[in-house]
Amino acid sequence: MLKTICRSFSSKVVFENVKVSEKQMINANFLAKLFGISHVKSSGILQKHKELLSISQKDAFNTTKVLASLNYPVEEIPERAMILYVNELTFQNRHEVLHEVGITKNRIDMNLLFKYITVVNKNVSFLMSNGYFPDDFDVQQKLCDCFEDIHVTPSDLTGNMPLKALRQEVLNKYLSIKLKMTKKENEKMWTSYSRVKHKSFRSVQKMMNILINDLNFSNERIIKNVFLLYGDPENLETILKTIPTIGGEDVKQVLYSRPKIIMTSASAIRQCLDHLKSFNIPEQAITRCTELLTLGPDTVLERLKDLNNVDEFQALITNPRVLRLVHYQSKARLRLDYLQHLKVRCASLHILSCSANAFAKFAREGSDRTKGRDIIFFLVEKLKKDPSEIREQLSRHPNWCHVPAVQAKQCYEYLISKKFKKIDIFHNMHVLLYPIARIDEKLKMLQNNDAYHDMNLNVNYTQVSNRQLLTLVLYIIESEYHFTGDGVWNESHVQPMENFNNLLPDFPEGYQKIYKQPPISTESQRFNIL
Repeated sequence: MLKTICRSFSSKVVFENVKVSEKQMINANFLAKLFGISHVKSSGILQKHKELLSISQKDAFNTTKVLASLNYPVEEIPERAMILYVNELTFQNRHEVLHEVGITKNRIDMNLLFKYITVVNKNVSFLMSNGYFPDDFDVQQKLCDCFEDIHVTPSDLTGNMPLKALRQEVLNKYLSIKLKMTKKENEKMWTSYSRVKHKSFRSVQKMMNILINDLNFSNERIIKNVFLLYGDPENLETILKTIPTIGGEDVKQVLYSRPKIIMTSASAIRQCLDHLKSFNIPEQAITRCTELLTLGPDTVLERLKDLNNVDEFQALITNPRVLRLVHYQSKARLRLDYLQHLKVRCASLHILSCSANAFAKFAREGSDRTKGRDIIFFLVEKLKKDPSEIREQLSRHPNWCHVPAVQAKQCYEYLISKKFKKIDIFHNMHVLLYPIARIDEKLKMLQNNDAYHDMNLNVNYTQVSNRQLLTLVLYIIESEYHFTGDGVWNESHVQPMENFNNLLPDFPEGYQKIYKQPPISTESQRFNIL
């Protein structure tokens, strides 16, 4: 007893003095401090077991701490250094399983934990004859007694079956009673989610009770998401206690609608939410893409950073569904490159993150346009106006859905840099649809009094307000395109003309022409972006 207390105290002192980096890998200095050994010995361990160099300091520290909490001698770990390769939760579960099956207490040492897979693959009779169980011990009855909420009766099984198979049979019986699982559903579970067979019965029961009593999962929903049975019930309890809401919604409802989040650690969820906050993305956005919480926090952070490195993604940051772009970012990047190769400019957030079939349909049709939502969301955020106001004004231009959000963003930033106020931009919103080079050219032209004289305007350019200046820019650009609205395209994007009404005063009515869609490139088959 005194030896155990001293060992626990010694381990505690060691843990408190070790500085752990979450991202750095194990090195000789770290091992020396963690186990109180010489630098020479720790270097020798890493030379002998080079695989350990791929383990993070945090993982090694947590594994060591768990072994100490289970009263295993920490000082013996350097002699079995490869034990650090096993996750701390795995050790906790293995320890619990070995106790559940009734293996003699003094046989459950660190070596047995490490060789757990070998042991559970042995027949029960072999383990019995080798002293792993007490004499005349009924392993199956011991396993059946593990279940507290359901009475499970032992079957007529022989001792010539592997321990893991015996556990599987008993668990099958429990699930068939508890969840009314059929034999076919049991077989499907073991085929798709074989990790359940290594989960302790206590953990399975506890997880099931939380799902049923706290999250209101029906039997059918648990069976449909049976992977939850190898989740960590303690982690789920921590989520429910420490994260009551996500994006303003009850966390229980979020977990019910997206069960896979239950497999994410509570700390990872909190880190993801903190990352959103640091990038000024409202937490409410998570409700439109709760799948994001199934990614690691480091992955989320890197993808959020990447949003600021791609102009097309920057323009979509204000979109309420921007987190879909984060979740499907790899696919979105490939699709964006593909569309740019085809000279398609209007890569909306929906197209970049939609299903493969929807994207294929968009690419086949070759319609270089969006539904305008991305530009509306951007302008709502920047101009602080109601979405209906923005849409009503933009929709007066027939080609506004053919302009990508990134172009509107760049044009907005250009006008702001030229000291135009937001209210001036709002009243001349269509100017954001035009290429910056064209706008810049007209602004320079309107700094000369001759331009006003040519338009029969009896004013000096210094008398023109910024709002009037933007109106004149719009008028001059479109007069060059016969007031068709085709001035929104760069010279490299030749488009047929369409009519639009009431964009500027005195625009002619009744001028129409059929819009022809550009052909899709035959090279599209070469790109695997679906």
